Amino acid sequence: MWTKTKSLFLSRILTVCTAGVFMILTFFVPALSRWYEQVSAGSGFFGNNIFMPICIGLYIAEIFAFSALWNLHRLLGNINKGIVFDDCNSHCLRRISWSCMFAGIVFGVIGLWRFIFLMAGFMAFMLGLVMRVLKNVFEKAVEIKSENDFTI
Repeated sequence: MWTKTKSLFLSRILTVCTAGVFMILTFFVPALSRWYEQVSAGSGFFGNNIFMPICIGLYIAEIFAFSALWNLHRLLGNINKGIVFDDCNSHCLRRISWSCMFAGIVFGVIGLWRFIFLMAGFMAFMLGLVMRVLKNVFEKAVEIKSENDFTI
């Protein structure tokens, strides 16, 4: 039977696996960038030479992805320990939201060379905004819990 504990365990495993895939893909960024430059049609504001912007942008976006995954892993670890409504979890959500927003900005800059990356940037930025709203709701829940703990 599927339980909350198994679901949380699966989430933690998927987070670690995603980080592993990103780590492996780090070594293939130049090859993938070269391949994308050859097969992509269209251009952006700055023309067709997209190899270096994609390489640099993907490496920078990976930093933000690893930051988000690390904070997600910490958040899931705290929830696994029973530490749910805590300031540490709010800080994890805040860092995840900023990581998504900064990755969105990076993809937006790459979008100056290929417009399709503007969509990826928009999606990442929107995910950051959603995480920001969740962080605000979570902070309010932490505040209500702390008030409730002091009530006799």
